[in-house]
Amino acid sequence: MTLGRRLLGIVLFVGLLARPQPSKAADGPPVDVQFRWIEELESLSPREFPDRLSRSQPWYQEGPEVAFLSGLSVDFAHYPTSSEIIAFITELEGLYPHLVESYEISQSWQGRPIMGLRLGNEATGDPDERPALYLDGQHHAREAISQQVVLYTVWQLLADYGVDPLVTHLLNTRTVYAVPSVNVDGNDIWLADDFLQRRTTNPDASDDDVDGFFDEDPANGMGYGTHMLYRYDFEQAWADAHPDDPFVSGWEEHFLGSEYLGVFDGQGNEVPQSDDDDDGPINEDPLGGVDANRNYDAQWDLGDTDPKSPFYRGPSLWSEPGPAAVRDFVLGHEHLVTALSYHSGADMIVHPWAWSAEADLGDAVMYELLSRKGSQLTESNGFLGSPHAWAARGLYAAPGTAMDWLYSQGIYAWTPEAYGASSIVFSERMGTSGSFRVGVSVGVGFNPDPSDIPQTVQRWHRFNTYLLAATPHVLLTGLAVEGGVLGLTLANDGFIPVEIAVTVAGGGGFAASEVIPYLQAGEKLVSIGYPAGSPAQLLSVTVTSRTLTGTISKEIQQERLVLWIEEWGGVHTVLFLQGSVEEFTDLGAYFGEGRWLAPKAWDAAGIYHLGPPLLEETFLPIVDAGG
Repeated sequence: MTLGRRLLGIVLFVGLLARPQPSKAADGPPVDVQFRWIEELESLSPREFPDRLSRSQPWYQEGPEVAFLSGLSVDFAHYPTSSEIIAFITELEGLYPHLVESYEISQSWQGRPIMGLRLGNEATGDPDERPALYLDGQHHAREAISQQVVLYTVWQLLADYGVDPLVTHLLNTRTVYAVPSVNVDGNDIWLADDFLQRRTTNPDASDDDVDGFFDEDPANGMGYGTHMLYRYDFEQAWADAHPDDPFVSGWEEHFLGSEYLGVFDGQGNEVPQSDDDDDGPINEDPLGGVDANRNYDAQWDLGDTDPKSPFYRGPSLWSEPGPAAVRDFVLGHEHLVTALSYHSGADMIVHPWAWSAEADLGDAVMYELLSRKGSQLTESNGFLGSPHAWAARGLYAAPGTAMDWLYSQGIYAWTPEAYGASSIVFSERMGTSGSFRVGVSVGVGFNPDPSDIPQTVQRWHRFNTYLLAATPHVLLTGLAVEGGVLGLTLANDGFIPVEIAVTVAGGGGFAASEVIPYLQAGEKLVSIGYPAGSPAQLLSVTVTSRTLTGTISKEIQQERLVLWIEEWGGVHTVLFLQGSVEEFTDLGAYFGEGRWLAPKAWDAAGIYHLGPPLLEETFLPIVDAGG
């Protein structure tokens, strides 16, 4: 594994040691910061994606001003408790009552509310009847930046409504559902007691020290802001030759051994860890638990059955309150088309399948197109674009994930890994000896420094907004009547294609229908004859759109028009009793070079697509056509 990694984000805690801090560019991100990936130390905290960390650009774009909020419980200047997240949701509902509705969708093992949100303008129709995007975060406790991404997108969409024409259109025509923190117990434990916490707090799931008792020896006060300290000993000559960084190529040959020195806070004070079960070792039986992102009905039976594993699937399918709440929330909103289930610990965009590299993926081309655009859009705020992959091909197999389950429900789903850095907090020589003090914390490995939260979450907001716009929305953009023929111009202003069925009904039992088998980001005319001859007619037009996903095709929108048509002297007059003709908006124009698709030149070297080529013979002509 390569030792050197160039990463974006500051992993030093403020005031941790009196040592120079890296300078920052005027727009925020640090310039040319070098971090080290030390395999032996990183193995203390298993990552899902160990070699795909956030990368800084060799240059820095002029990015948007991304500021902290003030006066609200979540300010994107610190990592919030579950109570602060609930307070923030309540505050948003009070500030934007016509756009926000919140729900308590379940409770955690420890009795904390798991909250859900709905965003959509109620004045333009029932938000629950519109095509929708679903967002969630923090299945894994220590991945707190993932819930910050979700909360930021929720806040930014609300703040931009009525100001930004794209956002205003999207919340008038589509709906966003969100579950910011799936693992609410884990969030608070990660903050206060154990920065290694990943799993749920299921009290009967895992006896990690195999002594017949559960969860009796957890960490104590080892939350975010603390680090584990080690002494690493090297040959004297090696230390003299590399006094500022002993972990350069070949370091293993000169390494003599290491010693664990304890847990320390940001001011260098030791945080004592107690042997809660009085058997000698400390912190050997942490709270919980089950990997919430292996508990879904997506080849769950293939998951890890070892209760001590960080990837333990759980004692039964849907055993955990968070995944079960997500299941019920999603199944209760039948018009979902797109979904993003956020994680951290790496920097990448993965799509199904996670459980298999070989299973049929009927939507492979669509996933490649949308994911490539995600790679392009995430090249911002000092970050290189996030690479994308078919999860099991570009990474490894992971059964039981939320992403695969969502896709099995007919929803285009992704798991973006929002941020990853080295867990090495610092490395400094101890005087002139061959020894170095090395600090390690998963807190900084999976989450940016609080000062860099705004730049990180705003970067992913771009991709979220793009997928909301790509979510299909069907509308009537033109109508003509001539000679007993009704000409309807229908449009889908989203990029994801739909099938549209049009039925016209009138008096005397008349009914006729036509189907538009495929409509994507454009308009199409459909002509349907109706009985002519009467001076006036009442016609009902029903427009039903369905998705074309390779798993489940489902109805996502139905619009009804009621027309009163009068004919005098060969001239038709149409009165809308229900519905109207709307103007088509080219939403692709909002997404920069390439519009809906990444431009032809994007990723010419193939560095942003991980794993083997994905249907290249089919995919490349589509990119050429759309570039």
